[in-house]
Amino acid sequence: MCFMYIDNTITLDSSKLPQMLKDDFADLQRYYATGDWFNFGITIENSVPSIKAFYANGTIDTEMFSLIRKKFGIV
Repeated sequence: MCFMYIDNTITLDSSKLPQMLKDDFADLQRYYATGDWFNFGITIENSVPSIKAFYANGTIDTEMFSLIRKKFGIV
């Protein structure tokens, strides 16, 4: 079973996010709100490599990378 976690006290500046991550994060919020752990798990697992790639290529900065990790409980 997937551990669903979102810290809704953390707000991400969407103007600094690629559209792909905006879409993934919107899906995660929806799955979290409805308790859909299955789709939440699939989406978070598929999002992590993209988040790391966007960080590695400089699309998102260190601060945003850290906020994303905290918001979604990504280790």
